[in-house]
Amino acid sequence: MISKILSSIYSWIILVVLIIVVMTANSFYVVSTLNDLSALEARLFTTNRVINAVNRLHVAVLRVESGQRGFILTNDLEYLTDYTETLGVISELMDEVEVSSFSSDINEQSVRIEELLNLTKAKVNEVIGIVELVKEGRKREAIELVESDKGIELYKRFEKLYREVDASERDMQGTHLANLMSLRRDSVNTLIISSATTLLLIITVFLLLKINSREHEKYQADLESVNEDLESRIEERTQELSVYSDELARSNRELEDFAFVASHDLQEPLRKIRAFGNRLESGYNDVIDDRGKDYLARMLNAAERMSMLISDLLAFSRVATRGKDFDDVNLEKVIESVLDDLEIAIDEKSAQISVSALPIIRGDKTQLEQLFLNLISNALKFQSEGVTPVVNINLQEVSEEDTQDILMSEEYDWIKLTVSDNGIGFDQTFAEKIFAPFQRLHGRSEYKGTGIGLAVCRRIVERHNGQINAVSTPGHGATFSIIIPVNSEPFGSNNNNGEIHNDA
Repeated sequence: MISKILSSIYSWIILVVLIIVVMTANSFYVVSTLNDLSALEARLFTTNRVINAVNRLHVAVLRVESGQRGFILTNDLEYLTDYTETLGVISELMDEVEVSSFSSDINEQSVRIEELLNLTKAKVNEVIGIVELVKEGRKREAIELVESDKGIELYKRFEKLYREVDASERDMQGTHLANLMSLRRDSVNTLIISSATTLLLIITVFLLLKINSREHEKYQADLESVNEDLESRIEERTQELSVYSDELARSNRELEDFAFVASHDLQEPLRKIRAFGNRLESGYNDVIDDRGKDYLARMLNAAERMSMLISDLLAFSRVATRGKDFDDVNLEKVIESVLDDLEIAIDEKSAQISVSALPIIRGDKTQLEQLFLNLISNALKFQSEGVTPVVNINLQEVSEEDTQDILMSEEYDWIKLTVSDNGIGFDQTFAEKIFAPFQRLHGRSEYKGTGIGLAVCRRIVERHNGQINAVSTPGHGATFSIIIPVNSEPFGSNNNNGEIHNDA
C-alpha cells in the first residue's frame, strides 16, 4: 500500500506542497514579526524624541529664569552668559518640540504642545523684559514684576502642562514596551511550534525517502532522463542569467549616468535661487525690513546647504563606482600632500602634527589622500576654543583580535594606522553613528559640514578591504583606527576615474 502511494507522483506533489506551505507560513510569520518589531521600535523612538525634546525645553526655561534671578540679585553680568546662550538655542528647541509633536502617537498631544510652546514664549518674553529693565537701571520696576504673580503663574501653567505631556508620553512608552515584550514572547512560542512542525516534516520526509529507496532501481532510467532534462534547463538558465548579468551591468551604468544628470539638474534651480537671492540682498537691501533680511538669509543658507548635500551624496556614491585601479602608494607622501593642502588651516590654529614612519601599500592614491584629509580636517575642526590642536598619525602592529571580524583576513598582510587628536571627542555610544551619511553629533551653528566626511572615509577603507572604527571620550579627543591590507585589490568592480568631495 505504501509503495503504491509513493509511486504516485501526486502523493509526492502533495508532500512537497505541504512542506512549501509550512516553510512559507513560517517565513511570512518571521517577516510579519520583524515588521511589527520595527514598527514598535519606531514608535518608541518617536516617544523618546518627544520626551527628550520637551525635557530639553523645560531645562532651557529653567536656565533662562535662573540667569535672570542671579542677575537681578547680584547685578553681575556673568549670570547672563548662560542666559544668553540658552536664549540663542531656545528657538531651535521649540522648533524641535513642535516637529516631534507631529509624530506623537497621542491624538491630543499636538494641542498640548502648541499650548506649551505659547506658554514658553510668554515666559521667555517675561524674563527678557525683566532683564532689560535691570539693564536700563529700572531695577525697582523689575523687582516689582518678579514679586508679582504673573511670572509664577506662567511658570506654574508651563510646569503643569510640561508634566502632562511628559507623563502621557511616558505612559505611551510603557505601553509600547509592554507590546514589544508581548510580541517577543509570542514570537518565541510560535518559533518553538514552527520548529517542531518543521522537524516533524523533516522526519516524515526522511522515513518516506528510506521506504522509497527500495523503488530506486525501478525508476533509475526515468531519473536519468529527468537529470538530462534538468541539465539542459540549467544550461538554458545559465545563458539567461548571463544575458541578465549583462543587462544589469548596462542598467547600472545608465543609473550612474542618471544620478549625475539628476544631480546636475537639481543643482541648477538651486543656483538660480542663490543668484536671485544674492541680487535681492545686494540690490534691495535698503528697502527690505529686518524680518525680510532674516528670511532672505535663511533662504540663501538653506540653498547653499542643499547644494552641498547633493554634491556630497553624489560624491559618496562614487567612492566605489568611480575609483581608480590600485597601485603602489607611499603613505608618507600621501600625508605630506594632505598637510600641504591643509597648510593654511594648520598655521591658523598653530596645530602640531606628528607622523611616524609609514609603509608603501597597494591602493587608490586619490582616495587614500581623501581619507587622511577628512580625518585630519576633523581633528582641526572639532576643537575647544583656545586649545592648540595636536594630531598624531602612527603605524601600529596588527593583532589577531584586530582582524578577527574581517573577511579574507588570512589572505592579506595587514597594517594598523591610527589618527589621534585632542579635540572635543564624543560619547562612545555614537561610535557607529558618526560613520553613517549625514549624521552629525553637533549643531551646524557650532561646526560646519554636512556629515558626509566620515561616511566617505568608511567607504574608502571598505573599498580597500579594510575597516575603520573610532574610540573617544567627551573632552579628551578621539582615535580613529584603520585596519587595511598592504597588498589587496579593490573590493567590487571599478569604473573610470572619479573624484571624491572633500567635506569631513
